Amino acid sequence: MGLTYSIERELITVIAEGSFSVGDVHATFAKIRSEFSSSVPLQILIVDHGSEFEPNREEVQELARGWGEIFRNVRVRIALLVDKDIHYGLGRMASVYAEQYDLPFDVFRHSLDAMQWLAKEEAASHMYA
Repeated sequence: MGLTYSIERELITVIAEGSFSVGDVHATFAKIRSEFSSSVPLQILIVDHGSEFEPNREEVQELARGWGEIFRNVRVRIALLVDKDIHYGLGRMASVYAEQYDLPFDVFRHSLDAMQWLAKEEAASHMYA
C-alpha cells in the first residue's frame, strides 16, 4: 500500500494507506513536483482515512522541511484530510512546522472544507520560497 496519487487538472490527490515512511512521503512528493513546471500552481490533497503512519515530532519536522525544499519557488497549497484523531493532531503539528518554510499546509476533517481551502485565491497569486 503506502502512497499513491492521481492528477486531475490542477488537483493532485495523494492517497495514504497502510504503512510508509517519511522517506516514502518525500519520494512521492518529489515525483509529483517533477511532473510540473514551477509556474504551475499546485493544489495537493492528502487523503488519509486510517493509515498506520504515526511519525514522532522529529519526523513531522522532517516532513515539513522536506516539503519546503521540494516546493521551493513553487506556488503550492497542501491539505490533509483525516479521520483519526492522532492524524489530526499530527497534521496540526505539521502545519506549525510548515509555517517556517512559508508553506501553506492545513488539516481537515471534511472534504468540502479542504477543497474550499485549496481553492483559495492566494494559491494562484503567491509564490512560496
